[in-house]
Amino acid sequence: MAETITQSGLFDWSMGVLRQLEAIRTPILDKLMSLFTVLGQEMAFIVVGLILVWCIDKRFGYRFLLMYMLGTSVNQVVKAIFMIPRPWAVDPELTIVESARDGATGFSFPSGHTQSGVLMYGGVAAKIKKGWAYFVACALALLIGFSRMYLGVHTPLDVITALVMGVVILLICMRPNSNFGEKRGPYLIAVGAVLLLSFGLVLFIKKVCANAEIPYYSADEAKQLVSLCLKDAWVLVGTCAGLFLGYAVESKFIDYSTEAVWWVQIIKALLGLAIVVGLRMVLKPLLAHVSDSVAMDGVRYFLMSFVALGVYPLLFKPLSRLGKKA
Repeated sequence: MAETITQSGLFDWSMGVLRQLEAIRTPILDKLMSLFTVLGQEMAFIVVGLILVWCIDKRFGYRFLLMYMLGTSVNQVVKAIFMIPRPWAVDPELTIVESARDGATGFSFPSGHTQSGVLMYGGVAAKIKKGWAYFVACALALLIGFSRMYLGVHTPLDVITALVMGVVILLICMRPNSNFGEKRGPYLIAVGAVLLLSFGLVLFIKKVCANAEIPYYSADEAKQLVSLCLKDAWVLVGTCAGLFLGYAVESKFIDYSTEAVWWVQIIKALLGLAIVVGLRMVLKPLLAHVSDSVAMDGVRYFLMSFVALGVYPLLFKPLSRLGKKA
């Protein structure tokens, strides 16, 4: 399937667009586009999602997390099914902005950064419900998509498909008057379904992708590519499991309120993000001593998401009382 698509006229047009963008690169544009692409990365999601849950609207925040995890799972499933190589693998003469290479793992189609941009900023706009917010969200999603093409790591076909997928998932999950994922039982069922989808992705990569002949890649390159895809799939599994257990614990035993004075909100956000980012950094080398399996990344993200949602909120009530006394 991948070879058929990469030999099509539409794919040739997409590669032609990348060559035209390659010709207009400048050092200033490289830095600017690299900045825009960061807005669609995992860390941006961590910041936006957790601040929503901790400080703004817990019910909406959980809904936002579920939508994002569903969208990411669907995106990675499509990537695994089509197995479209990255542009530089199809055309070795095409250069990319090297700073973008580390964030361009796995298969190319569709663009994960672009879809993430639609879901993240479109989700925030759905909360604000103002015309300017929708305009900003649309602009950011388009800029992230364009940056991926400018940097040479995605084709227009990747980006356009991701935009469409993102809008469809956003409309389903954030439609007006919808209580998608806001009731405890249905929410756990929905997260459990995404968890099963993510685990199915792990099995699919192991059984199908690992044994498939991937065009434009050598055997060693294909093996490394599949390993990166498997790592991303385990991250999904771990994050969904942490979301499931964290939500179950918080909703049953903690049930905090997001309301607090402004300086307590800042403390909640900064301290919480420091803990999550710290776990992200510290757990990686620690778990590497246990096993070199990519499944350890799933364990790492499970612990991060569970601590963020099911443990850290234990501090919110004492902090809120402290704010009232002050």
